[in-house]
Amino acid sequence: MDFAQGGNALGKLDFTENDESISFELVRDGLRVVPTYLECELHCSVGEFVTAGVSFIHEELQRVVAEYPSLARNRHVLALALEVGLEISET
Repeated sequence: MDFAQGGNALGKLDFTENDESISFELVRDGLRVVPTYLECELHCSVGEFVTAGVSFIHEELQRVVAEYPSLARNRHVLALALEVGLEISET
């Protein structure tokens, strides 16, 4: 997300399968996360958020490419893998 890299201070993730969303707001040196589907508000450091995001992408991308090896030829998949330090190859 842009704000995690010093860009826009607000972010919103809308789900396509329903009307729910998650809002992100940079507050001082932390991140405020508010999902519409829960009555709660979460706070974490930007570093923790980025680390968790990279870990999630790394693990899920490995899983999906293992299940669908032809994705290893997709330029968008390769770019995402490079961003999170993941080497993927078609087996």
